[in-house]
Amino acid sequence: MRRVEHAVGWLEEHGEVLRAINPDHRNTAPCIGYLSQWVEVSDFAADTVRELVNSFPRPSRRRLSLDGYLHLRLAEGILQLADGETELAVSHFDLVISLQHEPIEPELAALAHFWSGCCARKNREWDSALESTERARSLMLSLGHIPAAAMMRALEGCLSLDKGKQAPAMELLQEAEAGLQQAGDSFWLANIQSAYGSIAIDEGRYESAAGHFTRAAAYYFELSPQHTAVARSLTRLAHAQRLTALQIARAVDKRVENRRKAPKNASPALTEAFAREDVERLRAEAFRRLAEAVAMSRSLVRLRCLALALIERGFLLADCGQFDRAACEAAEAFELGSKIKDHGVMAQARLLESRVENAQYEEGIGENPAQHAQRAHDFAQEALAYARQTGSRRLLASSHLCQGQAFCNEFFNDTEAAAECCRQAAEFLTPGHHNQLWQEHQALVRKVARTGQADTRLQEWSQGLVGGKTFQQITEDFADLVIPTVWEREGRNISRVVEKLSISPKKVRRILSRTGLKGAND
Repeated sequence: MRRVEHAVGWLEEHGEVLRAINPDHRNTAPCIGYLSQWVEVSDFAADTVRELVNSFPRPSRRRLSLDGYLHLRLAEGILQLADGETELAVSHFDLVISLQHEPIEPELAALAHFWSGCCARKNREWDSALESTERARSLMLSLGHIPAAAMMRALEGCLSLDKGKQAPAMELLQEAEAGLQQAGDSFWLANIQSAYGSIAIDEGRYESAAGHFTRAAAYYFELSPQHTAVARSLTRLAHAQRLTALQIARAVDKRVENRRKAPKNASPALTEAFAREDVERLRAEAFRRLAEAVAMSRSLVRLRCLALALIERGFLLADCGQFDRAACEAAEAFELGSKIKDHGVMAQARLLESRVENAQYEEGIGENPAQHAQRAHDFAQEALAYARQTGSRRLLASSHLCQGQAFCNEFFNDTEAAAECCRQAAEFLTPGHHNQLWQEHQALVRKVARTGQADTRLQEWSQGLVGGKTFQQITEDFADLVIPTVWEREGRNISRVVEKLSISPKKVRRILSRTGLKGAND
């Protein structure tokens, strides 16, 4: 019936009784099988089931009925799945499924198919996972267990989302949500909210995503303030807040640029100050969420959750220009990812390191800028290799874009390679979704176009191909190439450009205006 809160309360109330039950009783093994369904919901249930399973040494299992033996194997599989040992877990579920036509409890087969689907999902075998989950739901419906079937429908929705099919995913999730709200399954309601948040992130609706992750965290917190999924939701909430801050910052920069292009028609920029306050507030909130997530993950020894929280905090630090601290977070996250052999974590950590190195090169930080450029390239290349092992479209797109950024810097200056990275990244972007990845892709496209145009003109001039232009016109064209680049490198500060190039401020402003970049700060 999926009355999760009632089940968790019952487990806590009767914990001592459960641990004292007699292994020789004919109903003990089936009891363990049903208790194991709450392992992912409650740490207390996981500990209790582990103790009870250990009370059945292998020789004693010969005395069990077939149902009792299969319940015990089901419980062992669920525990191994929780420990990340999916291959061992599948062997238990496959045994139960192989005997589904024997005279055993029909619920056993349904549950085995469901958990087999969970294993396949963890291994990123989406089609196999969907097939198993659909069989599980069909069996549960035939038995009249509507709430359990709704839970399995929710997993189907999450799997559709994993495959990048958002429209059917939304339909499945909404259908499941209606059934689970009546049952009060707060665990899967939380999972559904988290899935809604992921969809909103993909669509660039970051404030909406933050609302979904907040509700997910609240549901998980109701089950247990120390539930692992609370930390995971806090990290995702911080991610949504970070992207919202970037979105607002971009909008402010655009307004400033437009206002400077048409200063006579510009109105007072009071809203810009408030917008920048919003950016700082969102980043401060994100830092608080991540501090909670990191502390909770460390205390629970949940290494993957910890690594993801560190990576998100690293990107937030990089947004704020704190590159040394961001690099430290990335290094620790990569070490954790290596320890648990999680290629997704390792890819994200390398992406963060590449971004930090590229930013340090572009800002001329350190005595050996070329070293930063080379590291940016190498980390991006490693990220792409790890991303390919995950099959994640988002990670693949991010890795190609990261490589493109490295190729675009002045050290490599490889416009053709950067353009190819743009093309490959585009293959993994969802059309019509103007999210952060899309923004990064557009920025790289513009950068490649500007660099390519500059390279072509310089090559033509070096060969004496002036296109009928006078020396004065060529000088102006050259200034249009050089001044904006120096202005960007000097933090968009006109005074620094003036000092560096010994040129008048008026001429700098005129060139920036002519090239559509008049948005500098004196």
